[in-house]
Amino acid sequence: MSLEDPDETQVGRPSAGRATDARRRSRRGLVVAAVVLVLFGSSGSVWWIASQARTPEQRAADAAAPPPSQITAKVSDQQLVERMELTGKVETASRTTITGGRPQGTDRAVVTALPAAAGKSLKAGAVVAEVSGRPVLLLPGRFPAYRDLKAGDKGPDVQQLQRALQPLYGTAVSGTYGPATVEAVRKLYVAAGYEAPAGQGQSTTGGGGSAAGTARTGGAAAAGGTASRGGAETDGGTGTAPGGDGGNGTQGSGGSGGTGGASTPPAAGPAKPGEVLPAAEVAYVGTLPATVVQVTAAVGDAADKPLLVLGSGGRQVRAVLSADQRTRLRDLPADAVIRFGTGPYEGREGTLGSLDSPSDGKNGDQQGGKSGGQDGAATAGTAGAGPAGTAAGNGGGNGSGAEGGRHEALFVPTGAEAKEGSTQQIAVELRRSPKGSLTVPVSAVWTDLGGSSTVTVTEGGKERNIPVEVLFTHEGLSAVHALDENLAAGQTVVLVRRGSPADSGSEDGSGGTDG
Repeated sequence: MSLEDPDETQVGRPSAGRATDARRRSRRGLVVAAVVLVLFGSSGSVWWIASQARTPEQRAADAAAPPPSQITAKVSDQQLVERMELTGKVETASRTTITGGRPQGTDRAVVTALPAAAGKSLKAGAVVAEVSGRPVLLLPGRFPAYRDLKAGDKGPDVQQLQRALQPLYGTAVSGTYGPATVEAVRKLYVAAGYEAPAGQGQSTTGGGGSAAGTARTGGAAAAGGTASRGGAETDGGTGTAPGGDGGNGTQGSGGSGGTGGASTPPAAGPAKPGEVLPAAEVAYVGTLPATVVQVTAAVGDAADKPLLVLGSGGRQVRAVLSADQRTRLRDLPADAVIRFGTGPYEGREGTLGSLDSPSDGKNGDQQGGKSGGQDGAATAGTAGAGPAGTAAGNGGGNGSGAEGGRHEALFVPTGAEAKEGSTQQIAVELRRSPKGSLTVPVSAVWTDLGGSSTVTVTEGGKERNIPVEVLFTHEGLSAVHALDENLAAGQTVVLVRRGSPADSGSEDGSGGTDG
């Protein structure tokens, strides 16, 4: 028999009732939400079905073609210009490669100093290199030294030396290596910090050679045993027979007698500094000052190879071309405008110097008789001597430079010189529409099967076809010349028609393909 507390029984009954009521209210809420969702879904379905309903008239209107329409543009009288954009590098017009040789009285040709660094500007008398303790002196000239000069020599090479020394020491240009020339050569060496080679009877430190005859054989030895050019055969074309220089034991040896056209041997006496100018110690370039473009050797290297590259003359811009670009430039009209863009020559005009390609050989295509460099082919790559400095001959003046199938163009700018290696943009005007011509979008030109071209002008809702001659097309525009007087700038031309039978051509049926 169990006993229950009456109070506890009475307290528990109300809690159970409240839980039951909560469950009933939750079920009613879910039922209401479901009903609402069903009603909304039904309404949406009814609305969609109603929206798809169309009357026959509505369906016919939807299927009908759109109203006729046009896309038009204005005729312009602005000239149409086709340009070629190129990028090039600024360089000197003439390049000269200096190659060393063995100085007189030395056993080996070794680079002992390279005082000229890349980018340095060099004037007449500058030392471009030192080989076995002897200088290679820079002078202006149109051809390389081809023999060792001594007092009494005559010829064009003596005249070239005297012209080079005249601005420095007032040397007269007589064509004979006389006392004034001897003194000027001595001063040239002193100014460079070296002792000048002496002449007959003795030698100076490093000058080599105990006599003029020894100086001649030194030139031949420096050329690897080959006789140096010179002598009567090259002595200014005088045809003088080789002089009877009894002191020259090498006169008949391998043709190395290189005194040139000396009319009389120098008078006997003490040797004088400056009486000899070895070919191995002078390098000629076409124009001075010259800039050191590249140093290709180092101290301690053998000197019988390129030592450095000099650039001289004016500036030019070299650009690499595609084959198509080269063809377009080859056919460039004489009055074409070449204007420089971004770069040191920005805003200035220039000219086309030359075109280079693998098929051009060494000379390239010259435009208007102009050479690639301002000095021309006569001065490009002329420097040094037989043993002292042979020219590479790759300057701009000879138009060469196309390598490995590359096409190149040389442009000559106007104005001040710019830094070697600077990047320069070039805009070449290939074609310009003539004055009096008009410009229209290319889609405004309609060409029929017979090749005749027309444009359609629309005015006040009316159209008329005007025959035109298409001059050329560039970047979506056509330069045209009207074949009658009914086309003028500012008029409206039809580009595209749609929604009418005119889609296939003009209103008189002459329309064809889009030109």
